[in-house]
This record gives sequence, structure tokens and C-alpha cells, in this order.
Amino acid sequence: MKTFRVLGLMACVLSLAGVATADTVTIRHTMNYLDNDWLDGVWFVEAGAILDHSPYCRACNEDWGWTHIITDYIPKGATAIESATLTIIAWKIDLEGGEDDVIYALPEEPASTSAARTNGTKLGLLNSERISPTTVVWESEGQINNYETYWSTTTFDLPAEVLEYLWTTEQVCFYMDIDQTNADGRRATLESAILEISYTAPLPEVTTVNVYRFWSGVLSGHFYTASDAEANYVIDNYPDVWTYEGVAYRAMADDTDTMAVPVYRFWSGTLSGHFYTANEAEANYVIDNYPDVWTYEGIVFYVYPSDYRPADTYPVYRFWSDALSHHFYTISESDVAYIDENYSSVWTYEGVAWNAFMP
Repeated sequence: MKTFRVLGLMACVLSLAGVATADTVTIRHTMNYLDNDWLDGVWFVEAGAILDHSPYCRACNEDWGWTHIITDYIPKGATAIESATLTIIAWKIDLEGGEDDVIYALPEEPASTSAARTNGTKLGLLNSERISPTTVVWESEGQINNYETYWSTTTFDLPAEVLEYLWTTEQVCFYMDIDQTNADGRRATLESAILEISYTAPLPEVTTVNVYRFWSGVLSGHFYTASDAEANYVIDNYPDVWTYEGVAYRAMADDTDTMAVPVYRFWSGTLSGHFYTANEAEANYVIDNYPDVWTYEGIVFYVYPSDYRPADTYPVYRFWSDALSHHFYTISESDVAYIDENYSSVWTYEGVAWNAFMP
């Protein structure tokens, strides 16, 4: 089985987050189709794949599991694990109809389903709590057919014995016994698994800086900067193009914290907008494949990666609009809810871009 390791505007305001003798640092380790390994049997559904078809839609004789290795994510100075949860996003789980997809936790990959049952810690069943609809479309005999079905989410609190070996081995395997009683031969399709662990650990001392947000009706896009000089220049010279909207969130001025990662900025004259990413692989991909579209402008500030969230930090969500050819980034849950309610046809949610501090 494969194992795994995404101001006032006139002065730049700096502040210090003090060191605590014992605080809480939460990491978030997500596994999805990017972590698939066919030989080792990891089967998270790929984006755009047919949900109710093999190989991702698995039957009772196609049980499988995956292993989170979190060695590189443990906060410096951590002394214990306070708590941990596993959240699984699945498709078309029919709990009401008798489907019983049982999830087990083990310190390492089991040799078989019977070994998982015997040696694993039973966490419970995948449930059918609906989180978002999706439409399945297929063609049969020249006719286009479709029906609406649902994704669901299940969150398990990991018990003490699992926390103990997660602390000592720095990994945990989760194994899914699909439709255990095999009453009706139902299947299960998984989208992702999110392991969230809260450690007792000191928060490092970091210097934070405000990230300012502008909106342009002319360009139909946003601009973000942590530079007071750049923000002032935009205000003074382009008031007819850019409207200042305030502090979006606070980021880090440097990488004093070894878990901090840089945010890379690009400009596109073709699309008349900026692109920001904290993913080094994504930045390199853009540089290597789209040099005629995106010009690299450098590192603009530092943040925590999407799968590492210390106390007092929050997710910054990323959206993309095909209609506007721009990205939008926000730390505001109300922004996310407003977009979902009013502009879901314009903005597509792309996930958590990084974690930062509230303004």
C-alpha cells in the first residue's frame, strides 16, 4: 500500500504572536486521487470520473485502505496529541437501505479484511448525511439520462488507543470494509480523507503583516498585496481602476517559523489579473508550461500550508471564475456563503489555498 507524507495604508503594521509554553497546533493532512496507487490499492475517485463505475466505485469484495504518514507535519516541540478526527467524503452511501461500510484504524496496513476486523479499532460506519448534490448523466440507446444524487461526509473522533500509536509511529492506516454484511451488494466511492490532529506544542514567535485587498470593476478582479508602498502607489495612481476594500487577512513577513511557506505571485497581461499560490509544485508548473500567459513576480508573503493550521489561524479559500478568468481569495466564511448562495454559477470553489491570521 502506498504511504504519504497542497494598516492603515500609510504604514505597514507588524505584530508579534507570543510564544506559549503549551498551546495547540492543528495539522490537516488530506489524501485524495492525487495519492492513488493502483498497485497498492488506493482508489480515491479522480476528478471528472464516472462515480458509479469501476474502479473507484468499489464492491464488498474490493475492500481497500490508505495510510497517512505525518512525520513531516508534526509541530516542533510537540509533547502530545490532544485529539484527532478523520473526515471521509463519500458518494451515494445508502445507510438507510442497509449499506454498512465499516471503517477501521490500524497502526499499519492489514494483510486482509479479516485482519482489519480482528486487529483494527472499529471507528463506525460511513453515513449518508448529504453535503452537496451532484448530477450523474449517461447515454443509453441514443437517449440522455440523468439523476441527482449526493455526496456525504462522516467524521470520526479517533479513540485513545489510536492516538497512542499515531503519536509513537507517526502514521495511521484506515481500512474500509465495504458493505460488510453484503445484504444487497451495495458499493462505495470515496472522494477524500482528511486527518486533522491537534498537538500540544508551543506556538513559534512570528512577525505578521497585513494583506490588503483591492477590487477593480474595470478588470473584474481582485488584487492583494502585503506591501504598504505598493498599496499606497495603487491608491495614489490608480483610483479610477482599483478600489481599496480593506485588510483581507494577516500573513507572515518571513519564514521564521519553519512550517511557513511562501506565496508566489504571477501577473498575466493576457488575462489582466494576478494569480497567487503557496504550492511550489503549482508555481513551477505555471512557470514551465505557461510562460506566455503568466509572468512570475516573486514571493509576496508567507503563510501556513493548507494542511497545517496552528491555533488562531484560519483557512483562506480559493475560487476560480471561467467567466472572469480570475481567482478570488478570502478568509471570510460569510464571503464563501454569499458566493455559494448568489454566484455559484460564476465562481468555482477550488479548496483551501493556505492558512493565515484574521485581520
